Amino acid sequence: MTEGLRERKMRLTREQLEAAAVEIAYAEGVAAVTVDRVCAAAMVSRSTFFNYFPSLEQAIFGSPLEFDPELTTRILTERSGDLVVASSLIVMESVRGQADNPVTKKRLALFSREPELTSRVSWSSGTSTERLIAILAAWLDSHPDDARLEGVAHETEARLAVNLSIALGDEAQRHVREVDGELVIDLETFTRIRRQLTTLVTPRA
Repeated sequence: MTEGLRERKMRLTREQLEAAAVEIAYAEGVAAVTVDRVCAAAMVSRSTFFNYFPSLEQAIFGSPLEFDPELTTRILTERSGDLVVASSLIVMESVRGQADNPVTKKRLALFSREPELTSRVSWSSGTSTERLIAILAAWLDSHPDDARLEGVAHETEARLAVNLSIALGDEAQRHVREVDGELVIDLETFTRIRRQLTTLVTPRA
């Protein structure tokens, strides 16, 4: 479908607001970003800002994630034995898949520079979380042999796996390196932290 003039103007305004918010955060830190500064940089009013974003955080960190079915199926197939790691990888790859966009690259770099942001964003992104829980629950419905908890609804197991994956992702983000504007993290980091989580949740004999 061809983009109309009104739709194009709305898209460009939204992109300008996001770019302004992320640029300020990238240059000065997230604490330096205010709605007034973003509006001044994008040359729009406060009311216009809130027509596009419900909060300042969404302008900085982006809208809730959309998960590509092909990507989620691939990762869940490869990591079906550990839905916690699979969930973290789905989120990481979903974000990294947008990294050809300069605004997204700077967003990713923000997490490397200010790793404490991951918890703040993870726990506020309820829509992304619920979407991922639904994906995992549907996977378990289709692949019941991958379920680990007996007598527990697949949605419950999916929710527990995603909640653990948030903790895993928060810690993993602290080990990400920024190299020439690109974020580098290896799978061994995920598996090592996963082992640490397992040790913590396993009671001593």
